[in-house]
Amino acid sequence: MELHIKDRLYFPQILPEKNSFLEFNMKKEMLQKIFITEEERKKFNIQENAEAGTLTWNAELDKNEPLVIDFSKQELAYIKKGLESISSSAFPDDFWAFVEKIYNAIEE
Repeated sequence: MELHIKDRLYFPQILPEKNSFLEFNMKKEMLQKIFITEEERKKFNIQENAEAGTLTWNAELDKNEPLVIDFSKQELAYIKKGLESISSSAFPDDFWAFVEKIYNAIEE
């Protein structure tokens, strides 16, 4: 699965908030996989504007160099569970585009 910076920022929001102990540990491991490192912050020139509450980064570099992650079948099932649990919630359109991308990747 290819994840761009924005995808990685949205990703924690799609995972269930209530978990069994095994799911909790799997969630922690998944979040470590998508974590944006200090090296990546520099590479993609990620800048935070605290006043505006926004982040900016080198979108061209991000487009050309997404993070590629292989999730296990168990992790994909967990992600799908999370996606289904938020399906009736209200989010911005770009978030739903992200959800659709992830859901389609799981179904492949």
